[in-house]
Amino acid sequence: MRLSERRKEGPFYFAVQQATGEVPGGELEIAVFVASDGEGVLTLSRTLYFDEQSQEHVDNFCKEFAYDEHYRKICLDGAGHWCRVARLYEANARIIQDEQTLAPDALEKRCREMFHFIRRDLARIEGRPEYQEEMARLSRGEEDDLQEALTLLDRVKGLKVSSACQGSSMLQLEERHIYLPSCHSLKAAITMSKFPQTLRNYLHSGPLGQRHLALFEEKRISAVDAFHNKKFIQILTASLYGFLQKHGHKGLQ
Repeated sequence: MRLSERRKEGPFYFAVQQATGEVPGGELEIAVFVASDGEGVLTLSRTLYFDEQSQEHVDNFCKEFAYDEHYRKICLDGAGHWCRVARLYEANARIIQDEQTLAPDALEKRCREMFHFIRRDLARIEGRPEYQEEMARLSRGEEDDLQEALTLLDRVKGLKVSSACQGSSMLQLEERHIYLPSCHSLKAAITMSKFPQTLRNYLHSGPLGQRHLALFEEKRISAVDAFHNKKFIQILTASLYGFLQKHGHKGLQ
C-alpha cells in the first residue's frame, strides 16, 4: 500500500504517513484531523503495527472512526481494543529492545510475536487480578511499592526526593512475561535533590551494587532493568534500614 495518502471521511481528514518507528513494527501512522480551513485540528494519532499496515485495515479504521460515534468515542477515550493493545505492546517492545542484544531480524520477530500474543490474548491479560490491581493503582497515581523506601529516604539528612516511580509491574501468562504500563518509566527509579556520597557508597558496596541491580547516577538511583523492579525495591528498602541503623540520621526508631 502507499505509505502516504490523505482522505476525507465525513467531518474528518485522515493523513496516512510514515511513522518514526520508535518500537519495531510501527512504521505507519494515521493522523486524524477535524475538517476545517487549512490543515484542520489534530484529534488523534494512531500507529499501525505489523499486519495492521494494510489498505483494508486503514480503510476500515477511517470509515469506522468517521461514521460510528461509539467507535470514535472509545478511540478518543483510549478504550478501544487497538488502544489497549498498543499500550501494552509499546511497553513490552521497549523492554525487549532495552534488555536483549538481538540482531534486527531477531528483534523484529520477537516483537511481532509479542504483538500478536497481546492482541490475541488481551481479554485474558486484562482479566488477571494483577492487571486490574495495577491499572487501578495507575489511575490513582500511587507508588505503593516505594512508600517504605521513600519514608526511609526522608530520614536521611540533607536529602529530598524530587520524583519516584516504581516502574512497570509484570504478570506471567503461559511462558510469557507481560510487562504492564507504568505511571512514569518502565524501570523503578528515585531522583533526589542530591545523592549523599556516604549513602551512595553504602548502597553501591551492598547487594544493589554487588548484584548489579542498580544504576547509580549523580542524583538518581534506578533498577538496571524492568525485570528486577521488585527485587530492586525490596533490596533498596532493606539497605536503607541498614544505612540508617549505622548512621542514625534523623532519629530512626
